[in-house]
Amino acid sequence: MKVRAKVNPTEDLDKVVKAISNIFDYDELEIGEGYVVVTGDKDSLLKLKDELKNRKIRDTAHKVFYKGVENHKINFSLGKQAALVHVPNFVDSQMSSLGEIDVEIETDNTDQFIVWITQKQQE
Repeated sequence: MKVRAKVNPTEDLDKVVKAISNIFDYDELEIGEGYVVVTGDKDSLLKLKDELKNRKIRDTAHKVFYKGVENHKINFSLGKQAALVHVPNFVDSQMSSLGEIDVEIETDNTDQFIVWITQKQQE
């Protein structure tokens, strides 16, 4: 998993990092000039998986994830402001002027991953 967020001059870097941390655990954090990147493995996505279940948005997530499949990668974007309050809100990054949290998940089996993160059995 690789998560990247642009840090605008008007934004607080700590709040951008907190927004990412509210949705994802991560192994590595890189802070550059105007951006933050975090990387991690499948376990880094457990917070997101739990929030999709708790907020009952797994069907929406399922559609968004499939729309973002290309080769062995799944790409999607989340709103920064919503993430700051622990809410995964899917957004169209092309339509956002703020720049959002862009997520890229690389996996050998995109179908199997999407089933895992959006699974509904045993509730």
